[in-house]
Amino acid sequence: MKMKIKYLATFIIATSIYFTGCVNSPTSPISGLGGKTGSIAIYSPVTSDSVGYDKTVINYSVSPVISNKSVELYVNGQYKSTYFTNLNDPSKALALVFDPSQIGTKISYYLKYYDSNGTAAYSDTMKNIIITEPRIKPSKPFAVRLLMLQGTSSNSVNISWRDNPQNEVYYEVWRRDGFVGDYIRQLGPLSPGTFNINDNNLLPNVVYYYKVRGQNKFGFSKFSDAVNTAGAGGTGEFPPPTGLKGVAVSSNIVKLIWQDNSNNENLFKVERNNNWSAWSKFETIATVASNVTTFTDNTGGMTGGHKYLYRIKAYSNSDSSWSNVASVKTPL
Repeated sequence: MKMKIKYLATFIIATSIYFTGCVNSPTSPISGLGGKTGSIAIYSPVTSDSVGYDKTVINYSVSPVISNKSVELYVNGQYKSTYFTNLNDPSKALALVFDPSQIGTKISYYLKYYDSNGTAAYSDTMKNIIITEPRIKPSKPFAVRLLMLQGTSSNSVNISWRDNPQNEVYYEVWRRDGFVGDYIRQLGPLSPGTFNINDNNLLPNVVYYYKVRGQNKFGFSKFSDAVNTAGAGGTGEFPPPTGLKGVAVSSNIVKLIWQDNSNNENLFKVERNNNWSAWSKFETIATVASNVTTFTDNTGGMTGGHKYLYRIKAYSNSDSSWSNVASVKTPL
């Protein structure tokens, strides 16, 4: 009988130690019906990082036992929000969002995840994270246009663009001289609010390519789409046909001539627009072999006293480019 009492006392002491040693804190898991507990780790932002006040999505991973049911966000020890995995909605991802008045202050945060087996676990606490103005790079400039300037003593072009400014960007205009080679920064940095500038002293027989990018304290935007002084289009990596001109021979015949600038095209397509507008649809009216630089349009469908627009499109094995648009009005 004494032996049985000894064993019972030992069991009570061990049980007491087990229950009093388990404390729920941001450094220890919470066991549940499943017994085993997964884990959660934060990748960014981490201790001593900085975040913009507007929105910083938290990058983290969960190693679940069965499956991740939900994750909670705590900032400065206070509950802020929950992301439920079954929603599968990135717009509701856990993020740090603050008021502009908090710029310059520091915060700490951690995450708590719940497993579908009834257990939960905490991430490490990320500390000394300073709140700043939005850390957003500028957007890509768009609607870049070139205007050849008349009446100047030297050949000049005006480059203009538009953008969606963020934190007042500076601008740079980069230029490439000719169809191949590297772009070099030509103009800039230009002050915030600039939307056009001239480039002077251009050589008359060179095709110049331009692209624009913005900059703020957080980095550079992507470059705009490239434009060129030949009025041609394409990726900029495959030299386009240039100098397209057309002459009306009669009310229903037009002769076209252009310059071939590539040595690896497979063919040219001749395209015509019957609707008087460069933004209307161009339709292919003929296909000609590589190295051909003339075409006579007697394909039909034309009438006298009407304006027709033409362009020539070149194709290589993996790219395409197109010429300037030529306008021709047929005689009555």
